[in-house]
Amino acid sequence: MYTSLYPKEEGGQIVSLQERRQQLRPRKKLLFAGILVLVSCLLGFIGLETYLRIAKPVDLYVATGRVAGPSPMGAWAVVDGFSAYRAKPGVQAAGKTVNRHGFISTPDLPMSKPPDTVRILFLGESSTAGMGVNLKDSDTWPWKTVEEIRRRTGRKVDFINGAAGGYTTFESYGRFWSRLRHFSPDIVVVHHGWNDMYYFGEVDRITSWRTLPDGSWSFDRPGKLGGRYAPYAIDPFLRWSQALTRVRLELSSHMGGEYASPGNRPPAHDFDHRGLEIFRTNLKLFRETSEVLGSRLVVAKQATLMVPGASPEQRELCRYDYHGFDYDAHVEAFRGLYRVIEDEIPADSIVDVTPVSGRPDLFYDHIHPTPKGTTEVARIMSDFLVPLIEHGVTFPGGSAPGAPGAPIARASNRSPQSGL
Repeated sequence: MYTSLYPKEEGGQIVSLQERRQQLRPRKKLLFAGILVLVSCLLGFIGLETYLRIAKPVDLYVATGRVAGPSPMGAWAVVDGFSAYRAKPGVQAAGKTVNRHGFISTPDLPMSKPPDTVRILFLGESSTAGMGVNLKDSDTWPWKTVEEIRRRTGRKVDFINGAAGGYTTFESYGRFWSRLRHFSPDIVVVHHGWNDMYYFGEVDRITSWRTLPDGSWSFDRPGKLGGRYAPYAIDPFLRWSQALTRVRLELSSHMGGEYASPGNRPPAHDFDHRGLEIFRTNLKLFRETSEVLGSRLVVAKQATLMVPGASPEQRELCRYDYHGFDYDAHVEAFRGLYRVIEDEIPADSIVDVTPVSGRPDLFYDHIHPTPKGTTEVARIMSDFLVPLIEHGVTFPGGSAPGAPGAPIARASNRSPQSGL
């Protein structure tokens, strides 16, 4: 085969070699431009991939709970000898801070309570700390509650948000008796429920709570399966690339404010009721310790989106599969928790936040309130706490808060039903 140097006839016309070159030139330019764009994109992709692999690699299988990996909590928390972990001081996100003592969404305050000041300690999980779905400091319900109390009473009130994402009554109590008691709180508000249901499915392993298989505890070593994104069938083809992994996660629905594995088993129709007795004992520990420390204990009935008769759309927002039992079993578990609170805590020390329950406009998911939701919780809390502060309701230790030494009879945190 050869190329003729002579003119060639096409369609009855003689076409010179120069003319043919001019006809082919636009095609070559287009082909060259296409190759140049392709090579540029490839080089850009390689550069991005290299940067992501070096800077902050993400394992798609860990993010979706297929394999165990270091806890993402290590990015914002440090191990604590009494409460498993606590938040690192500093700025965690836009508008979200941790003060020098490790208290989330809490203004800086001294350990010694200033004179004539009422100090309130809030204990709870992510819904109290404003985590899971991160809320700005001023959008958390403890912050709003104290602002409202100050406005309505004119009193000096400071507060500690001692909650953290993932805390149960175990971690909150450990932090209370070991460290928080030194801040001399007048009022201790306990707001727990949802996270305690994690051990409702692990009662037989409760002595290994919060530990790795070898009995140690760390954020850096692989432990239980956990994930914040649902696994997809296409994941094995995307996992090799950090860039594709990031795009996949960015376009996927985040599974709320939980870091746990839903597991592969279908949810059970009931929960281990022995878990309620564990919760009961922990509540007694809060009650008795508050009595010893001279603090007034207030226990909240936690609000939730999970209520009887919820629509299918509302149920879809609730990640009940994390605990291993179904939606209706969770409704019963919440009822059980409320009954335990009524058994162990005096009626005048129980604040019922459940009027907020079951309203999708107030929740991101099963338990985390929106800013509108935290406003509603703060309204209920402040309505309950203002009379305690404003009218000098008696406190354990024989004084009203902010009025040391007032000759008021000693009050008790004990419930008449508790028998203790």
